[in-house]
Amino acid sequence: MEEYDVVIVGGGVAGLSTALSISRKAEATLLLIEKGTVGDPSKTSPFTFPDTVQRFHLSDAVLQKYTRFTYRSPTGVVASFKYEKPPFVTLDYQKACNILLNQITKKDTVNVLEKTEALDIEATRTYLKLSLSNSASVLCHVLVDASGSSFFTSRKLGTKLPALYSHPYGEFLEGCKIEEPEEMCIFSGNKYGNGGGWMYPIDRKTARFGFATVTRSTVYPRDIVERNYKDALRNFYPYNEMLADAKKKRSESGTIPIGPLMKFVQGRIVLVGDAAGQATSWYNEGVRPALESGEICGNAVAEACEDGKLHERTLAKYQRLWDATNKRSYSRGTRGAFRTFLGRSQEDWDNSVRYQASLSREEMIAIIR
Repeated sequence: MEEYDVVIVGGGVAGLSTALSISRKAEATLLLIEKGTVGDPSKTSPFTFPDTVQRFHLSDAVLQKYTRFTYRSPTGVVASFKYEKPPFVTLDYQKACNILLNQITKKDTVNVLEKTEALDIEATRTYLKLSLSNSASVLCHVLVDASGSSFFTSRKLGTKLPALYSHPYGEFLEGCKIEEPEEMCIFSGNKYGNGGGWMYPIDRKTARFGFATVTRSTVYPRDIVERNYKDALRNFYPYNEMLADAKKKRSESGTIPIGPLMKFVQGRIVLVGDAAGQATSWYNEGVRPALESGEICGNAVAEACEDGKLHERTLAKYQRLWDATNKRSYSRGTRGAFRTFLGRSQEDWDNSVRYQASLSREEMIAIIR
């Protein structure tokens, strides 16, 4: 039976960022397990910020930079902002993951298992034992759960899950007639889904377009969010005209937990990314929080490995550092998410757009962050 210092379950941005930080800071043996392939291409459109791209060396994964941001309601209320330098970008998620993976696998202490699922976990006095779908088992001192909305360890341990979930559906479209390819659009309102929507142009002929519904359940019928999307594609002006002749290249969907868990560290198990509910509550931005939280988590795990103190007290440094940076804003955002997604009328949404139209360009960026 193979033995590792650290096993990471999940090959998305959060797991990869954690692995990269550990591999840079510690001479630890590391196994990354992904039930599919690293960088799931069906993930819904990720947007993030140029400084995040630069910090994590992801410039080759940028599909488009945006110098205009528009927040629009289906009733026609609009807030729009023009910038000299692009404050937002959209990424090729799979390419971003592969960039991170290439940095990680330069070290011979790191192994990657794709198309392999973690099925069960058993704690002993010395190790954590994981049973895998390839009929093998592995031992580790620390387990990092970056399994996203699968919530691998939370479900196995019976711990509390986040209270809200966004269920997005969108499509990568070709044959569009985009008027402003550098305009990133976010949509509000209840008409096509209470979680709002997005359009991220890639160029004049290609765009990502979609809507989401927020519920208290981890699952939601895909046919409903897909129907809402198609309704918007036919009727939401002016995008219905830009996308009238577009053809689907692929669909993009998923489930995004909203609101961080109370505890990210449970014994020798640590949670990061969507498995810890770390997407931002308002815009459900996941890439930047996953990268930054993975870095904090990885640094804490690496320090514990180097000191030879792989237990909850030392691993809890990750929670303390994350809370110091994020807890206040996330707590406020999660409380607001309940009021926003579950209790807002269309008029409330329209008033929110009108309010944001009164903000400065810099204030708008701060809200999105």
